[in-house]
Amino acid sequence: MNALIETGTMLPDPQSQSRRLTIADTEVILATWTDLSPGRAQKMRTALSTAARVLAPAEPRTSAAAAVAMDCATLSGLLKAPPATFGMSLGRMQSLCSELRYILRRLGLHEPNSRGMSPISETLKACVEALPAFRRLAMLDFLRFLDANGIAADAVDADTLGAYEVRCAKRTLCSDPAARVRQVASTWNWAHQRVPGWPGRLLTRPDRADRYSVSLEAYPLSFRQDVDRYTDRLRGQDIEHIFSADALGGEAQRPRRAQRPLRPASINARRWMIRCAAAALLAKGLEREQLLGLRDLVHPLSRPEAIIRFFLGRREGQSSPMTARVARTLHLLARDYCDLPDEHVAKIAEWAKRVEPPQPIGLTDKNTRRLRALMQPRVRAMLLCFPMELMRRAASPGLKPEAAARLAMYATAMEILLICPMRRGNLAGLRIDRHLHQPDPRRRKFSHIFIDADEVKNDTALRWPLPPESQKLIETYLARHRHHLVDPGNPYLFGAGGKQRSAQHLGEWLSQAVTRETGAEFNVHLARHFAAWNFLRLNPGQYEVVRQVLGHRNIEVTIAHYVGLEADSAARHFDGAVLGDRQAARKIAAHAFRKGVGGLTTRGRRPRT
Repeated sequence: MNALIETGTMLPDPQSQSRRLTIADTEVILATWTDLSPGRAQKMRTALSTAARVLAPAEPRTSAAAAVAMDCATLSGLLKAPPATFGMSLGRMQSLCSELRYILRRLGLHEPNSRGMSPISETLKACVEALPAFRRLAMLDFLRFLDANGIAADAVDADTLGAYEVRCAKRTLCSDPAARVRQVASTWNWAHQRVPGWPGRLLTRPDRADRYSVSLEAYPLSFRQDVDRYTDRLRGQDIEHIFSADALGGEAQRPRRAQRPLRPASINARRWMIRCAAAALLAKGLEREQLLGLRDLVHPLSRPEAIIRFFLGRREGQSSPMTARVARTLHLLARDYCDLPDEHVAKIAEWAKRVEPPQPIGLTDKNTRRLRALMQPRVRAMLLCFPMELMRRAASPGLKPEAAARLAMYATAMEILLICPMRRGNLAGLRIDRHLHQPDPRRRKFSHIFIDADEVKNDTALRWPLPPESQKLIETYLARHRHHLVDPGNPYLFGAGGKQRSAQHLGEWLSQAVTRETGAEFNVHLARHFAAWNFLRLNPGQYEVVRQVLGHRNIEVTIAHYVGLEADSAARHFDGAVLGDRQAARKIAAHAFRKGVGGLTTRGRRPRT
């Protein structure tokens, strides 16, 4: 460490040091860099202390710097969430990372600054020049990596991508090295197929998912037909099942449970679990021809056991929500569809129970962190005013009608989401003829949003009045913009041509737009948590109102999710009561203190009795 302080440099291999360099160590080294101006040195000290505070929030301020390692892998944690998550603006975060990169480079812990440089070799120069401008950014750093390591373009393979990912993780500030490598592989393959003379071969695009499932079309016809019949039963459309003997309590079989029809999303999830279970058996060595029906997934018992072991093995023996869902599906198949013996069903039920992970209580850590970013006054103000800002931009002169209509559509969706925090599927599925209530059909004014119970999760109907400001925004969208996006006769409020706009598309755009504008991570479901907090902020403890608004069946669910979020507001209400009483009691107290009854005199002695 003394050598570091004397030279102000770092050995090329930081792992050779007896211990990791920390931010506290770096602050000591920074004091020896006498070539820096006082202002620049102060900016670097501020950057180091800010990084320590953000990355070690649980540590006392005096020891946080000693708890955070000074390396790229650790400091990249600053980039894994939007700046507002850490209470910073985008510009502040960019300035912070710029100072940290300079320090890391000077310590020899970061790749040199290659901005403005091009690859040296003629082959790589030709590769850069052959790419369109919008494709070059993703490839430049990778091509410089090839050049620096003497790797020929013709020799690039999966191992090269792996080495590049390690370099991005350990030698650069990078929020997601795996995503950068996937982008490089995608761009490389695009160029290989479209740019004449592009060197090398097609690359296998790295993926986080270990793909093991195959399409249902790959299985025997009888298996696919059985899956379709089971799907019809989940929809409530299996007519033969309604009149079958077992439904009436036949002699040989126990009566099956009555089940209400499931929603399309639940049915699709059940089909996906069946696909995954079948694929697990194939991975365990079973031939596809041996799967003739759904019964073959759960009988004999060795098969459901093999399926559950497969998913446990993917997590090194640890259970997961995916494992639990597959096991639960196997139990439902065995119990309600395949007519297996009671002891057989009980065994699968016991396995499903054992792999069920503990249910989280309240908000997850990720959602809590995201919600606290939205609580900040600046971000909260931007979020609440986001619909009006989008409508203002939609009215800009010179904007193409389709572009203005899209802005107005997203403004309307965000306005509805803020005043009526519904789920993404219900938002995308809003119909003008069914869900928007018009008291007077002759006038295009909507006073309420009505969604029936069978269209809402938890079977809780939604009845929500629209404030005048929201009514006006919706009417502006319908009168001036919507016809540029949908065909005549399309009943969906957020239609696309002649059909409904997908919930995924609508949700992704809103999430990306809010995140980009406010700097805080956002998704459509997070708006429900934000609405609950925003109400409890002004009305601490009124969980029953929140329960009714969000459609929770039990108030315990509401309390578990949001208890504590209104703690600051509750404390302010409590303090306000104390301060108000103090103001009212001031004259009485002053008179009592002048009498000195039971108190101390100005000299600290009790008065004589």
